[in-house]
Amino acid sequence: MKHSACYFVILLTVILCCSSCGSRKESGPAAEEIKEYSVEEARAEAKAAEVKAPALSKTKPQEKAPSGSGQPEAGTSSKAKNQGTAPAEYSIRLAEWENVQWEKYKSPYFTIEIPKGWKVSWDGNAEHLMWQASDPGNSMIGLYNIDHLSAAKSRQMSYYLGLGMYLEEGSVPEFFEKMYADTTDYFTVKNSCVPADRAAIQSLRRDKAIWDYQSLYAVFAENGVMGEGIYSAVIMEAPDIILAGGYNYAMWEINGVFAEFAPLGELVNWQPVLSHIMQSFNYTDYYIREWRMRLGIGGQPSSPANDTGSVLEAFEERSRRDTILQEKRSDMIGEYERVYDNDTQNIYRAYSGFMDDIGTDQTRFTPITDSQYAEGYAGWIDR
Repeated sequence: MKHSACYFVILLTVILCCSSCGSRKESGPAAEEIKEYSVEEARAEAKAAEVKAPALSKTKPQEKAPSGSGQPEAGTSSKAKNQGTAPAEYSIRLAEWENVQWEKYKSPYFTIEIPKGWKVSWDGNAEHLMWQASDPGNSMIGLYNIDHLSAAKSRQMSYYLGLGMYLEEGSVPEFFEKMYADTTDYFTVKNSCVPADRAAIQSLRRDKAIWDYQSLYAVFAENGVMGEGIYSAVIMEAPDIILAGGYNYAMWEINGVFAEFAPLGELVNWQPVLSHIMQSFNYTDYYIREWRMRLGIGGQPSSPANDTGSVLEAFEERSRRDTILQEKRSDMIGEYERVYDNDTQNIYRAYSGFMDDIGTDQTRFTPITDSQYAEGYAGWIDR
């Protein structure tokens, strides 16, 4: 599996006994009107039981100026902060993540708010929905959510059941490390935490026993481009499967698979934007009706995409010391010095020598403290 693409491939199949339903894919914002599909139409478009997420391309992210290097666009900003009054000989450029213009994406199964220009891809049905939102200009920035997957418990079982992955331990780190083993230069888990709300996690599959659930902070590299992300999943024990000849094979169910990622050092900046996308996710009435019909129950489906608590917890558990050293190293390589704007309460990356140029008789800008390196920055100060 790769981060750096607009689409992604999951080399796992859903449980063999699941019923299939037609899947539809869209890219970019859809029209306001959505066709209502009848159950008969959905069934008529049924595919094979294997559900695949859209395939990742192997294109390396295109080289471009630092995020947000362009002029701020008109429209509603994700953080409406005043740029203040900089000295006349300097200019302030707010970063891309500070100038987000939101637009609504609609599909038959869900609605979501995304930054203008972002792309959404999705596949699956009311039991096995998968979706991803990413920046087409740099697809190492984005997030994805997968409702449900399955994995074998041994290599032999994987062969017999035709599953693309097997997990010997059934742990969340093992799952993501195997998922990215063949497509990343490296994928290293740095920190992990166990979300506190077990009841909410159990609600994903009330009839299955939880084996492991964790949120991870990991760093990775693809084609030499370094990135970082938050990854979470719930692993449950699935019912045994009896094959011809009396062989009894158990399986893992992987539920609530979620990830958000960005280039190394930028996740702290993009995290509020990615959280907004997650929290804006809603199932449509059509999805809810289909979900109830398939499972034969009432109530409302829940999505882990709406729960950002565990994601934020894992992000806060990352090593702040490593983050501070990483950000300092990045500034040194890029020849920046980081300053705090007392007028706007923003942190900026200024060109090296900025504080010397503006002198000590001003009170607007001050050098940041070490701890503030872990808070990200809002833009750049240029000559």
